[in-house]
Amino acid sequence: MIIGTAGHVDHGKTTLIHALTGIDADRLPEEKRRGMTIDLGYAYAGGLGFVDVPGHERFVHTMLAGVGGIDAALLVVAADDGIKPQTLEHVAILDLLGIDRGVVAITRSDLAPGEVGRVTADIAALLADTCLATAPILVVSAITGAGIEDLRSALAALGPKPRDRDAYPRLAIDRAFLVAGAGVVVTGALASGTIAVGDRLVLSPSGAEVRVRGLHAQNQRAERGVAGQRLALNLVGADKAAVVRGDYLVATEIHAPTQRIDARIRLLPGARALRADTPMHLHLGAAHVTARVSPLASPIGPGEIGLVRAVLDQPVAALIGDRLVLRDAGATKTLGGGVVLDPWPILRGARSPARLAQLAAPDLAAMLALTRINWAAHARGHNLRPAAEATQLQAADAVLCGGYALAVADLAGLDAAITAGLAALHRDHPEQPGLTQDRLRASLPGKPPRALAAAVIDRALRAGILRQDGAFLCLADHRAQLSATDAALWEILQDELAADRFRPPRVRDLLARTRMSEPVLRASMRRFARLSWLVEVAPDHFYLRDAVAEMVAIAAELAARDGDISAGGFRDRVGIGRNLVIRILEFLDAQGVTYRRGDIRHIRADRLERFGVLEKSVRK
Repeated sequence: MIIGTAGHVDHGKTTLIHALTGIDADRLPEEKRRGMTIDLGYAYAGGLGFVDVPGHERFVHTMLAGVGGIDAALLVVAADDGIKPQTLEHVAILDLLGIDRGVVAITRSDLAPGEVGRVTADIAALLADTCLATAPILVVSAITGAGIEDLRSALAALGPKPRDRDAYPRLAIDRAFLVAGAGVVVTGALASGTIAVGDRLVLSPSGAEVRVRGLHAQNQRAERGVAGQRLALNLVGADKAAVVRGDYLVATEIHAPTQRIDARIRLLPGARALRADTPMHLHLGAAHVTARVSPLASPIGPGEIGLVRAVLDQPVAALIGDRLVLRDAGATKTLGGGVVLDPWPILRGARSPARLAQLAAPDLAAMLALTRINWAAHARGHNLRPAAEATQLQAADAVLCGGYALAVADLAGLDAAITAGLAALHRDHPEQPGLTQDRLRASLPGKPPRALAAAVIDRALRAGILRQDGAFLCLADHRAQLSATDAALWEILQDELAADRFRPPRVRDLLARTRMSEPVLRASMRRFARLSWLVEVAPDHFYLRDAVAEMVAIAAELAARDGDISAGGFRDRVGIGRNLVIRILEFLDAQGVTYRRGDIRHIRADRLERFGVLEKSVRK
């Protein structure tokens, strides 16, 4: 179990740690000279690990780096001095971080025995509305030894905070230093998972890959460390200059740094109302960055809770559920804090009622009642391994489809909407072959993301509910119906246009075979184009849709092979004249399948499916 100290400067935190462990947590010469803790100190005894934090107001940022990974707090208040400014700020920080395990030690009781009762009452009143309201208050003296054994027992009885040892490993680095002959060593509390000698991990946010060469857990040499322990790790592949306090050591699967965070925060009563783009210092884990924080709804007043977006000046390795603390622009006052709700939030629609409702959803089932969820981001944000993913989906009565999680009922609704929509189309327009995937997706409730719609449609195809007819999707038993006149004309046009599919005859060249006037034939061919049977690539240049799909595939193959599409390269593949090639390429530009830079064109792979060409077929 890891215990962090808290309390005003010179109230005896370090002396008390020495009395409990026999270890002087002040390790810096300046600390010993000044008799004041400046940086984080560490001590271990009997399964308990202590993080000793500075109490001076100038070192609150250091205190915050130390308490982010603790299981419990040891709040220290001197009997002869009582509650002081840093006592108040440290208690507020512990409350904002949600630390609800702790013990209060009234130190120096031998110097002011007559003040103990008053100080005890003051502390009880201070903690009454905080996470530490039920923390026991013990009277001790590190000098005489009075109460030390009772304090040790009370701390041991707290028990460690529950940690997920089955999740991916994640350690917040609070120290990094060089050891002669060994190299870079980092220390920190392991928040989740396990780390063993030989493991390959990633420094986040930098992304540097490292290997664990050696390991100490709770100050003892070990082969493996588990969540809830403080670890010291000797890393191979790390440059000391590139490792800083606030970095995380994580598994590759959860490395996804961010500079934008949506969070739920609570402002302290003494803070000013939060308005848009308020400059602040943001503390998360052991990291300390500057940021601009804005309410996502109305301004948040003192003592109020609200949703915010923080835009950070530097990336951090945040995950969902991480606690954060906000301090003013001058880093002199703690203003509030809260919990990360989304480390990779959307840019558009961030303040919409639907988005705010999603952020306020208490669990996965509630969120799926509002929206469909990108599952990879959700699983990464919650640090879920595959087994935990399956458990969470089952508990929420949800399924995965196309990389998205959605409620079982929602998936059934999409299936029903596809069937009902196509049935109505076939009834009202029997001559139409069906809908393209884009148009079918646009007709579905909530307009599902492209990958989700494609997966739902693929399920229906594999189940035999739908049938693919070129670029069109229809119900399995649907066959397009034409009038006798149109059917006869269509047979003629198919033969004529397929004979030279990349250089088909123009409208005037078909008059003799069809025995129709030019205006009537043109109108008929444009009617077939509206049905998507033909494509009018240029005025009076009508192609069979399959021929256009073949030309799109050729363009995609050229782009995959050469990196771009030139008019000459395309002309050589399709075997037609340059003027017609230019018209075809301009048509592809207009359709968004290609885009032009100078004389060179590039493919838009995500637009291929509108002509029945699959993106994956081009990337083989």
